[in-house]
Amino acid sequence: MKENVYLENLVKTASPAKLVEILYEKFLELVESSKKGIENKDFVAVNEKLKKAQDIITELNISLNMEKGGEIAKNLRSLYNYIFKRLIDANVEKNVKILDEVTELMSGLLDAWREAMKRAKDSIRESQKGLDISL
Repeated sequence: MKENVYLENLVKTASPAKLVEILYEKFLELVESSKKGIENKDFVAVNEKLKKAQDIITELNISLNMEKGGEIAKNLRSLYNYIFKRLIDANVEKNVKILDEVTELMSGLLDAWREAMKRAKDSIRESQKGLDISL
């Protein structure tokens, strides 16, 4: 219960960039848990977790700004659609190898996202150096 309250507070106070990171992390957690569920033959839990992972992919997909995002948004949309389809395949087949594939894809996206956010923060800090904000 405490974990849910913590996550709820984190989401309520997070920036949009941090929310994307949280969604990627939660996705990876759900998929990892699903792999364990397949190994333990707990297929009801696997189905529930993979449906939640699909919901995360859907949320990431609909939050893309296709006008401003250009080619990157188009590529992400294609990748999210592919991952969504692979989640369905993994759920139907109860296939851990497919889940390994989507884990690798999303881990790469999470790493790239974190690097982009770090660079953005560094760029903002650099642009604020020497900035005189006194009146």
